[in-house]
Amino acid sequence: MPKHSFFRLDEARREEISNSAMYLFVDHLYEDITMKMVFDRLSMHPGTFYRYFEDKDDLYCLLIRNVSQKRAAYFKNNNGDFLNRFFLTSLFGNANEVVTEPLNELEIKLTETFLKIPENVLLKVYLNVLKGESFPLIKDILRRMRVDGYLRPDLDDDLISFMFESMQFNLVMFFREFDIKDATLQHKISKYFADFMGHGLLEDHKYAEMVSDLKKAKE
Repeated sequence: MPKHSFFRLDEARREEISNSAMYLFVDHLYEDITMKMVFDRLSMHPGTFYRYFEDKDDLYCLLIRNVSQKRAAYFKNNNGDFLNRFFLTSLFGNANEVVTEPLNELEIKLTETFLKIPENVLLKVYLNVLKGESFPLIKDILRRMRVDGYLRPDLDDDLISFMFESMQFNLVMFFREFDIKDATLQHKISKYFADFMGHGLLEDHKYAEMVSDLKKAKE
């Protein structure tokens, strides 16, 4: 993650750096981006860059952290049934069809680069940024769902929260391991896995009710 000196910059300058960097990672393959390209894109002297970041990975981690925190804050600030719907529709891989996406177009494109970055960078992002980021939010959603009668009574919240938090990372690793590059097939596999996981969490009558609600939302 960035050094403390970066966070001492004013918010407008930090946002300017982040936006410029996002275009760089969206427009080019990760491994094709040289440090010279980074310096040029940010209009930053190498000495200044290294005062703020360790390397290119550090910069990318910042961007992923920003979008993940923006998404988490959005859903955390919308409580009650909205949180339940977010969690359940996320399980089914249809969040964008039912829930408003808080990220802008550039930020969404950045999240899509997650499927293409080198494996060592993927692991670094997961361990240094994503691991633990959504865990409290998911536990809170599970608590609300339990109060509302959605969840099976014998579930361990810590286990389920950890599984859900690491689900996308594991799916990306699966796609890489078996060289699955077709976007349609990736979506189909993700939905199958999410559907399987969702069915295991919910009381049978609530599962049937949610499936019916999702079908109506698509119509």
